[in-house]
Amino acid sequence: MKTNQLTVGILAHVDSGKTTLAESILYISGAIRKLGRVDHKDAFLDTYALEKNRGITIFSKQARFQLGEKEITLLDTPGHVDFSAEMERTL
Repeated sequence: MKTNQLTVGILAHVDSGKTTLAESILYISGAIRKLGRVDHKDAFLDTYALEKNRGITIFSKQARFQLGEKEITLLDTPGHVDFSAEMERTL
C-alpha cells in the first residue's frame, strides 16, 4: 500500500537549529511566505511569548506542507533537557 503522507520529526539538543531548519523547510516548500528567525522572535513555529522571550522551543509544534505528491507533517520539538518530556510525548 502506497501512502502520500509522511511525518518527519526534528530532534536534537538545545540550540542546534531545529526550529531554524523547520522554518527554512516551510519557507522553501512555499508553506510560509516569510522566513522568520528565532533570534528575531518571528519564527512561525515559536507561537508562545515565553518561547519568543527565551529563544527556545518549549512546546512541540506541527506544520503541514506539500512536497510534490507527498503531504508532509513536520514536527518541531524542544531540545532543552527541562522539556524532554514534551519531546518524548511527541514521539
